Order: sequence, then C-alpha cells, then structure tokens
Amino acid sequence: MQQIKVVIAETQYLIIEGLLSIFKRYNDISIVGVMVNKEDLFSNLHLLNPDIVVIDPLNLEDFRVDDISTLETVCPGTRILIITDINNSDTVRKIVETGAKGYLTKTCDEKEIIEAIYALLRGEKLFCHKVLNILLDGQKIEPDNCEATLLSEREIEIIRLIANGHTTRQIADTLFRSFHTIGTHRKNIMKKLGINSTSELLVYAMNTGLIQPREQVASNR
Repeated sequence: MQQIKVVIAETQYLIIEGLLSIFKRYNDISIVGVMVNKEDLFSNLHLLNPDIVVIDPLNLEDFRVDDISTLETVCPGTRILIITDINNSDTVRKIVETGAKGYLTKTCDEKEIIEAIYALLRGEKLFCHKVLNILLDGQKIEPDNCEATLLSEREIEIIRLIANGHTTRQIADTLFRSFHTIGTHRKNIMKKLGINSTSELLVYAMNTGLIQPREQVASNR
C-alpha cells in the first residue's frame, strides 16, 4: 500500500491533536512532520517531500497568505489543503487566488477532511460550501452547511469551456461526448455548486482561478 505523506502546519494544540487522531485511523496516511512556523516548514519541505501539506495560513507563525503559492514552487508535486477559520471575504478570495485547490473550514468533519486528501491526490479541487458561498458574491453563508464540493477533472474542464462561452453542443463536439452526456454534466455541476445560472458559474470560475477575466473577455469578442 502506497503511503500518503502528510505534513501538518498548525500552531493550535487541539487542532494538531485532532488531525493526528484522524489521520492515524487510516493505514495509507503517514504524518511525516508537524510544523509550527514558516521557517520550519520551508526548511524541512524538501527533506520530507510530502504529498499533502495541511495548513492554516492565518494561524501559522510568520506565515503570510502570499506564501501559499510558494509552497508548491519549493516542493513541486505537493498539494496544499487549507483548513482555517473564515476570516473575511477578502481573505478567502486572496487565499483562493494563490491557487489553493483544497479549502475547508475548521467546522468540517473527518469525512470531509479525508475526502479532500484523496481528491487533491487525484488532481481535483475541493472547497467547503462556506468558501463557495463567499466566492459567489451576494449569497448568504449558511452556518450549518459545511459540506465539501468535489469536482472531477472532467467537470472542471466543462466549467472552463462554459465560462469561455461554449455551448453544450460545442462542448460535446470538443470533448467527443454526446449532447446528452454534457447536458447531464452541466446539471450535476450546478447541483454540486448550488448555483442556478451560467452567470453564477462564470463568477465561480473566475473566483476559483479556473479562468482569468481576460480569457472570458477574449471569448466574447
């Protein structure tokens, strides 16, 4: 069984103990380090070469949100899972703009944390609904709703195409799939994200970095 090497970067004792307790229940997950400040994290990243870094960027000593994007540069192949409290909408957007592909809050449960680990290893994105509600401007945050939203690589690809102005028929032709199959994918994506219109999907794609604003402008020329 291939081991998933995980580094925890956190300063709160109870959070660290909670994560250690959760991960120890899974035979394929191995904790290779616990870091409490930025210096230790960056100094040991190359040596440990983790698959996943679970980090609270708002709580780690000397760490700044801008440092998130540096982590994957320092250790290519390492995936970053953010687990932090919601600070404010600007902070949430700033964290997502760094390229973070996994973002949960500290109210998420064990199932969601483990699901995020495996999703990131598959190259997928996973955001807590609280994070998505902030990214989709104007939607009220539901305090009791912290389900994670898991998108497959195919769904992410379809979101990009939709956001860049492609019709369902054009997407079907591009991906060599039937019109019906793409239509089903669209419905599933909308249901997963809890949105009801293409305009909301565009906001999601831009806020999560799936497309850049200039791409969308170019597609409408």
